[in-house]
Amino acid sequence: MKKLLSISLIHIKKLSTSKHDRSVCWPKCSYGPMEVQRSEMLNGIKIVAANTSGAMMAACTIMFQAGSRYESSNFLGASHFLRAASSGSGCGFTAFSKLRVLQQHGAYLTCSSDRQSISYTLQCPLIYFSKLKYYLLDTAARCCYHDWEISDRKSLVRDDLARIDPEQRVLDLVQKALWAGPLANSVFCEDERIDQMSGDILNDYVMCNFKSSNCCVASVGVPFDETMKLAEQIDTKREKSKLKDCPPSKPRAGFEYYDLGSGSDTWIAVAVPSCGTDDLNNLFKHAIVAAACGVDNMQQGQHELDRVPQPPLGLMTGDDIFTNFRAFNISYADTGIFGIVAKTKSVTANRNAFAVSEFLANVGDINFTQIQDGKKRLQLSLALHEEDCVKVSEGLALQLANNVQIDSVYDYFSMIDMISLDEIKATATSLSMNCKQMAVAIVGDLGVVPTDQEILKR
Repeated sequence: MKKLLSISLIHIKKLSTSKHDRSVCWPKCSYGPMEVQRSEMLNGIKIVAANTSGAMMAACTIMFQAGSRYESSNFLGASHFLRAASSGSGCGFTAFSKLRVLQQHGAYLTCSSDRQSISYTLQCPLIYFSKLKYYLLDTAARCCYHDWEISDRKSLVRDDLARIDPEQRVLDLVQKALWAGPLANSVFCEDERIDQMSGDILNDYVMCNFKSSNCCVASVGVPFDETMKLAEQIDTKREKSKLKDCPPSKPRAGFEYYDLGSGSDTWIAVAVPSCGTDDLNNLFKHAIVAAACGVDNMQQGQHELDRVPQPPLGLMTGDDIFTNFRAFNISYADTGIFGIVAKTKSVTANRNAFAVSEFLANVGDINFTQIQDGKKRLQLSLALHEEDCVKVSEGLALQLANNVQIDSVYDYFSMIDMISLDEIKATATSLSMNCKQMAVAIVGDLGVVPTDQEILKR
């Protein structure tokens, strides 16, 4: 026993004295990506790779600035079909082989888009990335868009239109109501446009908008050299491609609606112009104002009605458990939208429609305590965001598109803390002054809600 103990002490002594530098022996107490490398190719493709500390799952995103705002009259609905056709055949792999091989390796390949951009993201175990990256390339840059596959996807697009969540629909409609110009284009294909869509239209849209100059490649957990090799295979040309100028969108203070029938639950959204992602400091101010108003629930129970919403919007519901209010701020490259959305029963829709418009018109009245709470809520949301490698990868790609460099969540925290309460208060006041440009969208029982003119008169 003594001999065994002495041997153990010898080994422990060797282990404890093998490295004198404590920072080398123990992992750094850093949250999020530990090292971020950036570069830009001659053809304009921007690259960023974040090396994480021992994560087994990796993610890689290829993002193009080619959302629905870039759809001209000939291409309306193209971005919706691109999402639906992302599982189709490419130049190197069939749709069946994509589905089978990715599932066998525990990987996911997703396509998401908004009015500004379209993103293709691969999430997989790091050991399989060198093999599965070709499926990402085949989907994002080499998809064929065969006519027979597009015909098969038309029923899927129709199903998407039938299954749109009412809150998602009202947020899409309020943006259509607010803007006159390209930002009024919906992220969903209109039903009358579905039969007109073809493989040639999608190929032409990709040819016009999927350019190296508006392409960003971001990865989390993937070595920088591997990310660089992936980007090199997207476009082998050395010169930068020229991009078409996107016409600006201007506020029009419109009204949009979608009828779900008498007695149905009703969603009401009111919004005013906000700021774009080109001004990061201003973007944080608007995000803090939204968080200060209340964007989520402080506590969520086992069912939808068992919740504690964030004040002050959460206090507007009173004892009505069927009504829910929340603020939102959506930003694109040059502009954005700030507003309030409410879900309510048909019998209380009229009263709550006036309530949300009145709150937005007086959002400048929020006090410093609520603003400070908004800062903390936003910081918590950003910290939770860093736990998902897919969200981090898409966030890094969005940073590249807007020429922003934020390496970790600590940088977010410091930027938020540096913004004074008076500046945020001034931002809230400016939003209140934009109430003359307020847009309204309603989804639900249209027979019980007031018209836009009645809402704006209040």
